[in-house]
This record gives sequence, C-alpha cells and structure tokens, in this order.
Amino acid sequence: MSEVDWELLDRYLSGEATPEERARVEAWLAEDPERWAQVAELRDAIERAALSEPAVEEAKADIWARLQREIGGAGEGRRPAPRSLGLTPAPRWSTGAQIAAAIVLAVIGAAVVAVLMSRGHQAPPRERLARTLPGQRATLKLPDGTSVILGVASSLRYPATFGSATRGVALEGEAYFRVMHEERRPFSVRAGTLVAEDIGTEFIVRAYPEDSAARVVVREGKVGIRAAASAQAPRRVVSAGELGRLGAGREPVVEAADTALYFAWTDGRLVFDRTPLRDALPQLSRWFDLEFRLADTALGSVPLTATFRSQPTPDVLDNLAASLGMRQRRQGRVVTFYSIQSVR
Repeated sequence: MSEVDWELLDRYLSGEATPEERARVEAWLAEDPERWAQVAELRDAIERAALSEPAVEEAKADIWARLQREIGGAGEGRRPAPRSLGLTPAPRWSTGAQIAAAIVLAVIGAAVVAVLMSRGHQAPPRERLARTLPGQRATLKLPDGTSVILGVASSLRYPATFGSATRGVALEGEAYFRVMHEERRPFSVRAGTLVAEDIGTEFIVRAYPEDSAARVVVREGKVGIRAAASAQAPRRVVSAGELGRLGAGREPVVEAADTALYFAWTDGRLVFDRTPLRDALPQLSRWFDLEFRLADTALGSVPLTATFRSQPTPDVLDNLAASLGMRQRRQGRVVTFYSIQSVR
C-alpha cells in the first residue's frame, strides 16, 4: 500500500475493514517509524478541540483534503465522505489498530485545529507528545537526533524544536535514550521528582505511577541526577553499570545495577529476578494489556523469577502460576492468581 487508499482508510477507521485490509493499513502506517512521533502531539489537539462547535462541523467537508496533504502526499483517488469523524463510539480494536487509528485521527485533529485557529481560537502549544498503550512500544528520533524507545503505557513530551541552550523532555513511564551529546546544549529528562542530565551516554529512565521513585540506569557513559524542585539541588553522577534515584530526603542515591535486567525490555523481553509478585503485577498488566490480580494480598510477597517474550498462552499462565505455587484463572482480560489451597 504505497499510496493512501482513502476508501480502505475510511473502512479501517470505522472498524469495518477485514483482517486482510487491517493488515494492509497497519503495514502502511509502519513504513515510516517517525510517523507516530510526528503526529502523536496532534492527538492531544483533537482531544482538546471543541468538536461540537459549529466551526468544526462546517469544516468537515475539507478535513479529508487536509488529511491527504498531511500523510498522503499527492496520492490520487476519490476521498470518501468523512463519516469516520463522527462521535459514535468505535468497536474495540486490537492494540495495533488502536495505535494506528490514533495516528490517523491525530492528523485529522491537525485539520480541526487549523480550522479553529483560522476562526480566532488559540493555537495549541508547540509541544509533541509520543504515547504508547499497554502492550505497545514505540521507536522515535527527537529533533536533535537522539534515539528513544518508549516503553509500554508511557508518554514522552518534547518540543517540536529544541532551543539553543537546553534540550529538555518530560517522561511518564519508561524510556530508553541514546543521546546525541552536545557540550553546550545539555539534554535532560524530567521524570516525576527527578531530573536526569546527560553527560554523553546511553540510559533508561523509569517513572511509573506505582514506583516509589524515578530510576535512572546507565549502560554507557554518565548521567547526572538531581531533584527536580531546584536547578541548584545537589547532583550526583551515575556511571555505566549503576542505578540512580532520589532517597527519602530527595537526595541523590547511586548504587550498582544489573543493566542486562533493566534493559531487557528494549529487546522485547520482560525479565523478573526474585521480584515480589505485588511489584511484578503492574508490569505484567502493562506488558500484556491484561489485568492481573491476587485473590489474597498475602501472595504479593512471593518472589517471581521469569522471562517473557510474547503474549502469554493458557499453558504459559499455568506454568507461571505453578512456578509460584499457585493456580490461575482467566476471565476475559482478567487473570487472577489463587493459592492452591483456595482453588477447589
């Protein structure tokens, strides 16, 4: 699918495409790995836009034309009526389809925002947002050439262009950074209450909601860490093979780390090494887009040592539960672990 097939794209967005057609569209969307990063910021714009305003309703006729210019170049073909832009809830799609639809809808959102701007509405901030859903990762390059792998259920905010003095981004979740080092224009990542400042390196930053503190793990080079509250806060350097975090008093703490364990997810592996089950469940939920529960909170202290590479089958879940001395039951998207004694 080298050019945009607008009829197919419309069926895809409406949830009416066949599995083969969905595969064609998703393959086309995947041809440019930058597309997700470039248009994710516009998805927020459409969420902020007042879609019920008459100005937007009147503009629907030219949205497909704008969409063609944004992602289809000079592709030819009759554009369908914009029925996909209605507010009727769409059917539940696969994770890949949700991401792809979000990408295209984001571009449609750009057209909506352009119309609102032309009628006197305030322009959205020049900020980009890359976001992933549970079970999905994304690879992108920032405006300065820095490479990023965005972990599952994560978001990264960054400017459309970096300034002449600094390069700053904000992370929620987890991401890998391979930074294009510039001595006169430092690169920094803000994650929760922590700021990580590049000194020429390859590192990951993790700050999920359930984490007690953001963590920085360095595989190559060095990273400075400090509390985000003040640029004058005490700073410590995290070197290769080390983990940095903020202590209880917001002071930087540096300790040794198993980088192979922390970086495994960038290669498509979810690895646990004697991780308490209560801490592992949120990661399992994000990784597999399932909801993992414990029938008894006392089971949360059981250590988990395992490596996952793909979606868990019933056999995999059974083997996992057995390794923990438990049983599991799955109902739809919910997987519950029980003690053997409680299962009859």
